[in-house]
Amino acid sequence: MPHPAISGHPGYFLQGERLYLREVRPEDVTERYHRWMNDPDVTRFLECRFYPNSMEKLKEYVASRLGDRDNVLLAMVLQEEHRHIGNIKLGPIDWIHRTGDIGLLVGERDCWGQGYATEAIRVLTDYAFGTLNLMKLTAGAYDPNQGSIRAFQKAGFQIEGKRKRQYFCEGDYVDLVQMGLVRIGPASP
Repeated sequence: MPHPAISGHPGYFLQGERLYLREVRPEDVTERYHRWMNDPDVTRFLECRFYPNSMEKLKEYVASRLGDRDNVLLAMVLQEEHRHIGNIKLGPIDWIHRTGDIGLLVGERDCWGQGYATEAIRVLTDYAFGTLNLMKLTAGAYDPNQGSIRAFQKAGFQIEGKRKRQYFCEGDYVDLVQMGLVRIGPASP
Protein backbone atom coordinates (compact mmCIF):
# COMPACT_ATOMS: atom_id res chain seq x y z
CA MET A 1 0.00 0.00 0.00
CA PRO A 2 1.51 3.39 -0.90
CA HIS A 3 2.34 5.75 1.91
CA PRO A 4 0.46 9.06 1.90
CA ALA A 5 2.36 12.29 2.45
CA ILE A 6 2.92 13.35 6.04
CA SER A 7 1.34 16.79 5.93
CA GLY A 8 -2.39 17.11 5.70
CA HIS A 9 -3.23 13.39 5.77
CA PRO A 10 -5.67 12.43 8.51
CA GLY A 11 -4.52 8.80 8.67
CA TYR A 12 -1.28 6.96 8.89
CA PHE A 13 2.00 7.80 7.29
CA LEU A 14 3.82 4.50 7.74
CA GLN A 15 2.17 1.17 8.52
CA GLY A 16 3.56 -1.56 10.78
CA GLU A 17 2.00 -4.81 11.96
CA ARG A 18 0.45 -3.49 15.18
CA LEU A 19 1.03 0.23 14.96
CA TYR A 20 1.20 3.02 12.46
CA LEU A 21 3.29 6.16 12.42
CA ARG A 22 1.88 9.57 11.57
CA GLU A 23 2.95 13.16 12.13
CA VAL A 24 2.74 14.45 15.67
CA ARG A 25 0.26 17.33 15.67
CA PRO A 26 -0.20 20.16 18.17
CA GLU A 27 -3.58 18.67 19.11
CA ASP A 28 -1.73 15.53 20.24
CA VAL A 29 -0.29 17.57 23.10
CA THR A 30 -2.96 16.63 25.61
CA GLU A 31 -2.82 16.24 29.39
CA ARG A 32 -1.70 12.65 28.81
CA TYR A 33 1.15 13.78 26.53
CA HIS A 34 2.10 16.47 29.04
CA ARG A 35 2.18 13.81 31.76
CA TRP A 36 4.58 11.65 29.69
CA MET A 37 7.00 14.51 29.22
CA ASN A 38 7.05 15.30 32.95
CA ASP A 39 7.09 11.72 34.25
CA PRO A 40 10.53 10.94 35.75
CA ASP A 41 10.23 7.26 34.79
CA VAL A 42 9.27 8.00 31.17
CA THR A 43 11.98 10.67 30.72
CA ARG A 44 14.56 8.88 32.89
CA PHE A 45 17.08 8.65 30.03
CA LEU A 46 16.07 11.74 28.03
CA GLU A 47 17.65 15.18 28.10
CA CYS A 48 14.22 16.80 28.45
CA ARG A 49 14.11 15.52 32.04
CA PHE A 50 16.19 18.48 33.19
CA TYR A 51 13.54 21.06 32.34
CA PRO A 52 9.84 21.30 33.17
CA ASN A 53 7.74 20.85 30.07
CA SER A 54 4.70 23.13 29.92
CA MET A 55 1.79 22.44 27.57
CA GLU A 56 2.63 25.66 25.73
CA LYS A 57 6.29 24.71 25.19
CA LEU A 58 5.37 21.19 24.09
CA LYS A 59 2.85 22.53 21.55
CA GLU A 60 5.43 25.02 20.26
CA TYR A 61 7.98 22.24 19.83
CA VAL A 62 5.53 19.99 17.98
CA ALA A 63 4.39 22.86 15.73
CA SER A 64 8.02 23.72 14.94
CA ARG A 65 8.59 20.20 13.61
CA LEU A 66 5.69 20.22 11.15
CA GLY A 67 7.10 20.39 7.64
CA ASP A 68 10.72 20.20 8.87
CA ARG A 69 12.45 18.16 6.21
CA ASP A 70 15.53 17.59 8.39
CA ASN A 71 13.65 16.26 11.44
CA VAL A 72 10.67 13.93 11.04
CA LEU A 73 8.67 13.64 14.29
CA LEU A 74 6.09 10.87 14.23
CA ALA A 75 3.47 9.56 16.63
CA MET A 76 3.47 5.83 17.36
CA VAL A 77 -0.21 4.85 17.29
CA LEU A 78 -1.75 1.45 18.05
CA GLN A 79 -3.80 0.35 15.04
CA GLU A 80 -6.72 -1.25 16.85
CA GLU A 81 -7.30 1.50 19.41
CA HIS A 82 -5.86 4.45 17.47
CA ARG A 83 -4.09 5.25 20.74
CA HIS A 84 -1.01 7.48 20.63
CA ILE A 85 1.55 5.66 22.81
CA GLY A 86 4.77 7.53 22.07
CA ASN A 87 6.91 9.31 19.51
CA ILE A 88 9.77 8.41 17.22
CA LYS A 89 11.99 10.94 15.48
CA LEU A 90 14.30 10.72 12.49
CA GLY A 91 16.72 13.58 12.56
CA PRO A 92 18.67 15.52 12.16
CA ILE A 93 19.06 14.15 8.66
CA ASP A 94 22.31 14.93 6.87
CA TRP A 95 21.28 14.95 3.20
CA ILE A 96 24.86 15.24 1.92
CA HIS A 97 26.18 12.18 3.75
CA ARG A 98 22.77 10.46 3.72
CA THR A 99 22.65 9.77 7.45
CA GLY A 100 20.06 10.27 10.14
CA ASP A 101 19.64 9.72 13.85
CA ILE A 102 16.67 7.95 15.45
CA GLY A 103 15.33 8.66 18.91
CA LEU A 104 12.12 7.54 20.55
CA LEU A 105 9.90 7.65 23.59
CA VAL A 106 7.18 5.21 24.64
CA GLY A 107 5.06 7.26 27.01
CA GLU A 108 2.36 4.74 27.85
CA ARG A 109 3.71 2.46 30.58
CA ASP A 110 1.38 -0.41 29.73
CA CYS A 111 3.10 -0.52 26.32
CA TRP A 112 6.62 -0.94 27.71
CA GLY A 113 8.26 -4.27 26.93
CA GLN A 114 5.70 -5.14 24.23
CA GLY A 115 8.01 -4.73 21.21
CA TYR A 116 6.38 -1.52 19.97
CA ALA A 117 9.68 0.39 20.00
CA THR A 118 11.37 -2.28 17.87
CA GLU A 119 8.46 -2.29 15.43
CA ALA A 120 8.52 1.51 15.13
CA ILE A 121 12.30 1.47 14.58
CA ARG A 122 11.94 -1.13 11.81
CA VAL A 123 9.14 0.77 10.07
CA LEU A 124 11.05 4.06 10.22
CA THR A 125 14.27 2.34 9.09
CA ASP A 126 12.51 0.92 6.01
CA TYR A 127 11.24 4.40 5.18
CA ALA A 128 14.64 6.03 5.75
CA PHE A 129 16.46 3.55 3.53
CA GLY A 130 13.78 2.80 0.95
CA THR A 131 12.11 6.19 0.46
CA LEU A 132 14.56 8.79 1.70
CA ASN A 133 17.54 6.89 0.26
CA LEU A 134 19.63 7.28 3.43
CA MET A 135 22.76 5.15 3.73
CA LYS A 136 23.21 4.95 7.51
CA LEU A 137 21.12 5.42 10.63
CA THR A 138 22.45 6.02 14.11
CA ALA A 139 21.06 6.03 17.62
CA GLY A 140 22.40 6.59 21.09
CA ALA A 141 21.30 5.42 24.52
CA TYR A 142 22.49 5.73 28.08
CA ASP A 143 24.14 2.43 29.05
CA PRO A 144 21.59 1.71 31.82
CA ASN A 145 18.78 2.02 29.25
CA GLN A 146 19.03 -1.62 28.25
CA GLY A 147 15.42 -1.73 27.00
CA SER A 148 16.16 0.87 24.34
CA ILE A 149 19.48 -0.75 23.42
CA ARG A 150 17.75 -4.14 22.98
CA ALA A 151 14.97 -2.57 20.88
CA PHE A 152 17.52 -1.11 18.46
CA GLN A 153 19.52 -4.36 18.35
CA LYS A 154 16.37 -6.36 17.57
CA ALA A 155 15.78 -3.93 14.70
CA GLY A 156 19.25 -4.72 13.29
CA PHE A 157 21.37 -1.94 14.81
CA GLN A 158 24.82 -2.84 16.09
CA ILE A 159 26.75 -1.29 18.93
CA GLU A 160 29.54 0.72 17.31
CA GLY A 161 31.13 2.08 20.45
CA LYS A 162 30.76 3.77 23.78
CA ARG A 163 31.58 7.24 25.00
CA LYS A 164 32.74 6.64 28.54
CA ARG A 165 31.02 8.53 31.35
CA GLN A 166 29.32 10.86 28.86
CA TYR A 167 26.12 11.68 30.76
CA PHE A 168 25.13 12.35 34.35
CA CYS A 169 22.24 10.08 35.31
CA GLU A 170 20.77 9.22 38.68
CA GLY A 171 23.74 10.46 40.69
CA ASP A 172 26.54 9.01 38.56
CA TYR A 173 28.16 9.37 35.15
CA VAL A 174 27.14 6.71 32.64
CA ASP A 175 28.38 5.66 29.22
CA LEU A 176 26.68 6.60 25.98
CA VAL A 177 26.14 3.52 23.81
CA GLN A 178 26.40 4.45 20.13
CA MET A 179 24.58 2.24 17.65
CA GLY A 180 24.32 2.19 13.90
CA LEU A 181 22.78 0.42 10.96
CA VAL A 182 24.21 0.64 7.45
CA ARG A 183 21.97 0.08 4.45
CA ILE A 184 22.80 -2.97 2.40
CA GLY A 185 23.54 -1.97 -1.16
CA PRO A 186 24.56 1.38 -2.57
CA ALA A 187 22.56 4.55 -2.12
CA SER A 188 21.66 6.49 -5.24
CA PRO A 189 23.34 9.89 -5.51
